[in-house]
Amino acid sequence: SKVIDSLRHDNVLSSLPRLLPRERKGPIPLSFAQQRLWFLDQLLPEIALYNIPLALKLKGSLNTEALERTLNTLIERHESLRTIFPSIEGEGYQKILPYLKLRLTECSIDLTHLKKKEQKFSTESIAQQEANKPFNLSTEPLIRVKLLILAKEEHILLITMHHIISDGWSMDVFFNELSILYNGYCLKEEISLPALPLQYADFALWQREWLQGEVLDQQ
Repeated sequence: SKVIDSLRHDNVLSSLPRLLPRERKGPIPLSFAQQRLWFLDQLLPEIALYNIPLALKLKGSLNTEALERTLNTLIERHESLRTIFPSIEGEGYQKILPYLKLRLTECSIDLTHLKKKEQKFSTESIAQQEANKPFNLSTEPLIRVKLLILAKEEHILLITMHHIISDGWSMDVFFNELSILYNGYCLKEEISLPALPLQYADFALWQREWLQGEVLDQQ
């Protein structure tokens, strides 16, 4: 049994095409993981089951210009953050928006006029609303931001993403790069992150190229 399993493993590895940037011809297919989430969204629309809500408490002087620039740099850098999922003849596909820009002035809520108890209630209520508000996968950006202003040096940044464009591993990348960019922009430095050799669409095309026919049957 172990010998057979080893041979199967070797056969699977030998069938792997190289993971390289792919030429984008026509609609970009979903990866298998995206397809599962897309199907569940079709089955249960208007449900926020796969939202990823995050809240960052920001203490000290906040440079909103640097924060806005940071968020937009990340959206420009990572295609997934500006990808939506329309369908053609009942099949979902990835549509990467060429341009998506967040404006913090349009998504900021000033709570400084409220007392502490009222602030706490309002903050929790807004955070809950953001977490429970479903995304329309086919028509709207799948990342939302709200900046709650509690005091001159106290803010809460709410970020909500749909799981179809993000997961726990990629959130680590997101927050690491957010920290690097924000600190750099605050210091008026030009930050140059290493170029990304691949985007998620490249992985989806690679996966679909590899997992088909006999290889897919074996899996």
